[in-house]
Amino acid sequence: MNIFISFIFILIAGIINGSFAIPTKYTDRWNFENIWLQYAIWAFLILPWAAILILAPQVLKVYVASPPHLLAIMIIGGFLFGAGQIGFAFAMKLIGIGLSFVICLGLSMGLGFFLPLVVQHPHEILTSFGLITLLGTLLAVSGLIVSTYAGKLRDQERQKKESASSSGKGLKKFYAIGVFLAVIAGLFSAGQNFSFSLTVPMQQIALHMGASRLGAANIMWPGFLFFSFLPYAYYMIFLLKKNKSFSYYHRSGTTKYYGFAFIMGLFWFGSLIFYSKASQLIGSLGPVIGWPMFMVLIILTSNFLGWRHKEWEGCGSKAKYTIWIGLILLILSVLVLGYSSRI
Repeated sequence: MNIFISFIFILIAGIINGSFAIPTKYTDRWNFENIWLQYAIWAFLILPWAAILILAPQVLKVYVASPPHLLAIMIIGGFLFGAGQIGFAFAMKLIGIGLSFVICLGLSMGLGFFLPLVVQHPHEILTSFGLITLLGTLLAVSGLIVSTYAGKLRDQERQKKESASSSGKGLKKFYAIGVFLAVIAGLFSAGQNFSFSLTVPMQQIALHMGASRLGAANIMWPGFLFFSFLPYAYYMIFLLKKNKSFSYYHRSGTTKYYGFAFIMGLFWFGSLIFYSKASQLIGSLGPVIGWPMFMVLIILTSNFLGWRHKEWEGCGSKAKYTIWIGLILLILSVLVLGYSSRI
């Protein structure tokens, strides 16, 4: 029963996380830095601390009681993740929501799964569970490679329509930069699950101090995300000053944008709550099983929404055919990983 409930929680987590960036399509009177700073205030600061103070008000006592190496993992992992999220936000602007999620989360999934399995559960690698989970992850990585190739085909076709004009060269340049930033974000995002996996002892400390099981499952995130916020906010404020876009917050017709930023933060952080609880229900191997499923569901959701928002409009049949192959491989990986969780 716990496995079924955990799968439902991961499904919800993947859908809402894959949807969180959609409101950026409707904030054209704000600059890039305006919407992403407002999102970060909710996602990295307000919502995590509001949630943990309700679920586990002992959070600061837990941090004080935690060994220094756990706190170091939380701090360093959070800082790197925040730096990676800057690249991810730019990648979505340059190459689209769907493809950015595929590249970033595909890398994050592979490393986020591989590191906890090898470092914490090496004895599981050659078991039926480990081999089937590896197969599911390989399917997911294959889907990532195929989908990335589809994105390259998409942009090549767009460049042909621009012929040899300077704007065509700009598209090629932007695609390369966008892919690079998505790769960097993926590498740093893998540390998110690795940090979560390595700091599981914090959950035990929280439970001993009387925290609820849900509160204990999320005990690391407020501290982790606080340190994610520092590099992220610093860069966005730098852009606000550089582009003189602080005043855009007072533009007429932008009041609803604050609501969009709140929804983005709620969806993004809410997905972590569902994922953390699902991982706890699965048990010690939760970060190994749950993380790749979480990532694949995010990728599938974001690509579906990318299609709905016409990110692949005007592409030839070859690019569309290729992206469908990539998505089918990702769906197969979810089914294989779902089966491995039952072993």
